[in-house]
Amino acid sequence: MMTSMARTAGHADSFFHERRRVPLWWWAVALVIALPSVEIVSVFAPDMSSHGGWLLALGVGIVTVALVAAFLLSISRSSVEVDAAGLRVDRQMLPAAAIGRVRVLGDATMRDVLGRDARADAVLSIKPWLRTGVQIEVIDPADPTPYWVVATRRPAELANLLGTLARRAAGDEPGGSN
Repeated sequence: MMTSMARTAGHADSFFHERRRVPLWWWAVALVIALPSVEIVSVFAPDMSSHGGWLLALGVGIVTVALVAAFLLSISRSSVEVDAAGLRVDRQMLPAAAIGRVRVLGDATMRDVLGRDARADAVLSIKPWLRTGVQIEVIDPADPTPYWVVATRRPAELANLLGTLARRAAGDEPGGSN
């Protein structure tokens, strides 16, 4: 169990920071799917021997690649951060005092929690390319949310830090607020 919370490099106020970017192989697959649009324009353009036909195909290719890149970059703008105040997932915040039990979710457990055992009132921050995560019980009586599920590549590290942060917020560990 962690007894101290080390700061992450590059984020002076963070104990944990993870950018949840799309894996590189998604870029390759997206381009393999998107680039045939250039071929379609080439085949169906009225006269590909003309200068205008090739410019049209090139323009369609550039626009297609730009749209695919914009989409992949937009879904990659996701981060998980833990600091003294609590857990931040994108724009959502779970205060340290509201963090209850934290459970590491492996591949099979994650499927169960997101599938048959899911609750409609839970907060989910998942990414289709991440198959592991943590489930965080919300213990704030004013918050009707039963738990959060957060996808991460480093679930054990995140769970340990959240557990330590929750104990500190409750005054059960040195360095707490009480």
